[in-house]
Amino acid sequence: MKKLVSLFMIMMLLCGTALADNGTVTTIDTSNVPAIPEGTLSAELISFTGNQTYAVYSAPNKKSIRGAKGRARVSTNGWIQVFGAEDDWILVQYDISDKQNRIGYIYINALPKDVTVPDLNLKRAAAVVNYDVEVTDDPLVSKTPLAKLTENTKVTCLGTMGTWTYIEGKEKDVLFRGFVPTECLSGTVTTLREAKKAIVGSWKLYAGSSINASKIVFHEDGSVTGRSTLKSGREVEWYGSWMIDFYDSSRNRYWNDSEFELTLARGTSVELYGLRICRQFSGNGRFKYALVLSDGAKASGMVLCE
Repeated sequence: MKKLVSLFMIMMLLCGTALADNGTVTTIDTSNVPAIPEGTLSAELISFTGNQTYAVYSAPNKKSIRGAKGRARVSTNGWIQVFGAEDDWILVQYDISDKQNRIGYIYINALPKDVTVPDLNLKRAAAVVNYDVEVTDDPLVSKTPLAKLTENTKVTCLGTMGTWTYIEGKEKDVLFRGFVPTECLSGTVTTLREAKKAIVGSWKLYAGSSINASKIVFHEDGSVTGRSTLKSGREVEWYGSWMIDFYDSSRNRYWNDSEFELTLARGTSVELYGLRICRQFSGNGRFKYALVLSDGAKASGMVLCE
């Protein structure tokens, strides 16, 4: 949608003003309006009708996490930046004090009648958190925590802002959106075609021991070879076959909500593992992969790296 703003509204925006209910113009202090870092998200300062307050949610959903212990609200008597619209919501940033801002959603009907804003057009990419991290709704000033995520939690990446990534996830099954440092995230493989291609090759044990192997090689023809160390310290070679398929996470068989299930046959033994394949861009159009395997509902497993 193209932005339509009357000449009077443009003049108010440039002067940092808002129109009060009685038609008078109220001056707004815009001295601490932050510049939006380079990324996929951008925002514009918009003048709203003054003397109004609106409930703010972390995601475009009234059941999502809400800052300020469930009481987050924005006053139109202060500056408001608008990133864009998503269905019946707009994503805004505003200041709570000189030391804290907040980014969240309010209903789109809060906009003045002669103002429209562009659609957000957020991207959606699967990722996991590499370590325990706090999510914030104020990445540019206070970094105040909104939610917490533990290592290997699955999230959806929506956009970027400087060194921050805008994500969607859940904390205790409650939806939220917020920002985490980009460095804490790894992408995840979600298609079976890429998964089968990524797993082929030689892997070494990085952490854990559930698969009882210090080295494992998945061959393109479906065969697998490995090397394990016995309790005596002697190393033995073994052979078998492998296959992977999608995993239905509603079965709750594996602790890390795996995207795939790996079947590993060695002799007369058939073993099943939850499989998550993480990837990071390594330049030259290539990715580096890591295999995260879990063998049950309890937090245990192993990580194999190339």
